[in-house]
Amino acid sequence: MSRLLFALPLIALAACGNEPDVQMENASVGEVAREMQKQTSDSFIAPGKWQQTVKLLEIEAPGMPPQAKEMMQKAMGEVRQVEHCLTPEQAKRPPEDFFAKANQNCRYDHFNWGGGKIDLKLNCTLPQGSMTMVQTGEYRPGGYSMEVTQTISSAASAEPMVMTMAVDARRVGDCDG
Repeated sequence: MSRLLFALPLIALAACGNEPDVQMENASVGEVAREMQKQTSDSFIAPGKWQQTVKLLEIEAPGMPPQAKEMMQKAMGEVRQVEHCLTPEQAKRPPEDFFAKANQNCRYDHFNWGGGKIDLKLNCTLPQGSMTMVQTGEYRPGGYSMEVTQTISSAASAEPMVMTMAVDARRVGDCDG
């Protein structure tokens, strides 16, 4: 699931080379990926090194054991930083799984992209429950900023866990070696 958390914000990179205008409802991850690829020209996104920061803003976890809740509270406000390198080939035509690398049991309730704004809601069926991810934010040629809220429901808990994060990314230069 954490793989999905960090893979999905990469969607925002798709807007960096172009101004696509995509509005879809009840669409699979593959359908959205294909539509976004149709919207591109020579450069799907800017190749190079991208730096993404994720900061946990809020977490609600009813019924969570005290030790686990304490660990999550310590994570509040901490910034996790990851770097991604995109080659010129990947920038021109990324594979379909670029948009959501993990679970294929996901569908977009809505996917709205254009004019520097992004608004999407993704619903996923997981082995022990479900996850809903809502992303809203803005993008520009050299980066993006968004708020991401994940709601995770499982049979093990009567109430869902809700996490809200701030995700910011920017192109920081060329790829190393």
